[in-house]
Amino acid sequence: MANLHKFTVQEALNRPTEALSSVLTADGQVKATAGSVLAVMVSVNGVTAADKIEIKNSADNSGTALLSFVATASAQSWMFTPGTDIKFDTGIYVDVTLTGGTCSVTTIYI
Repeated sequence: MANLHKFTVQEALNRPTEALSSVLTADGQVKATAGSVLAVMVSVNGVTAADKIEIKNSADNSGTALLSFVATASAQSWMFTPGTDIKFDTGIYVDVTLTGGTCSVTTIYI
């Protein structure tokens, strides 16, 4: 059994030789090759409830969503810090599905 380590967002950001961050406001590639997501911070404004942001196991928009965030209000922010790294074996891609409004998706990854 592998040893698991839970990282806070600050700990993840303090991994200077490893951790990177990506900030997207629309669909986009975070990483073209395999990697791991350490944390995700999402902020939405002016969206419709049920609009969603997915993080897919893909270098483009064709992969399977491993993480999905669904808006419950028109303006909100949330942070996701899993108990361990979430492995993406193909790539990391953010898919934003909004009927209006804006968003910011910060992905901390290695």
